[in-house]
Amino acid sequence: MPKRCPICNRSSDEIRFVGELCEKCAGDKLRERLPVQVEIERCRVCGKIRTKEGIREEDKDSLQSVMQQRFNRYKIRLISFGEGRALLDVVDHGWDQSFATEKDVQIKYNKITCESCYRRLGGYYEALLQLRGEQERMERFIERFKRYTEDRGEFIADLKEVEGGYDIYMSSKALAAAYLKEREIKAKTSYTLSGLDRSGKKVYKNTYAIRL
Repeated sequence: MPKRCPICNRSSDEIRFVGELCEKCAGDKLRERLPVQVEIERCRVCGKIRTKEGIREEDKDSLQSVMQQRFNRYKIRLISFGEGRALLDVVDHGWDQSFATEKDVQIKYNKITCESCYRRLGGYYEALLQLRGEQERMERFIERFKRYTEDRGEFIADLKEVEGGYDIYMSSKALAAAYLKEREIKAKTSYTLSGLDRSGKKVYKNTYAIRL
């Protein structure tokens, strides 16, 4: 005997049923339960957004991650986004069988300053690379080093041309050391005490003297 939807009176001969409701009415009920707006933190400086994986460029993958976190009871697929809105495919596994519906949500951006931009604006640096040598070699080093740091989410806090070369102020001493090690670049290293961290441990800035 065919089922009858208690809301619209459609028959199971006409449309698929999910539990006691036809698929259309079940979809309407699901859309009513879902929020109409999702809040996302976006950096006012670089435009990146906060996800559970960290600060990332705003693209389909990062927005998908945020939406899945906000709608954690459901399986989410981001269909499209733009102009402060996102269209989602929402799969509900909470019935006797899974079914999907589409949901249009508004995106509300909350302005933040991400840690990287906060440090950049404050002139923060952990390492000083003192480049000296042949001009063309130094310029190639700077260009490659910029790409290396940016690809890894760090930054050059300042670049100063000095007599005989350049001073590069780098946000991460660990990344600076890794770059020199990977490319087998010899450097004379010295350390300068810059203060104490919250636990009272001494914090040092590294200086790398590099002859190219």
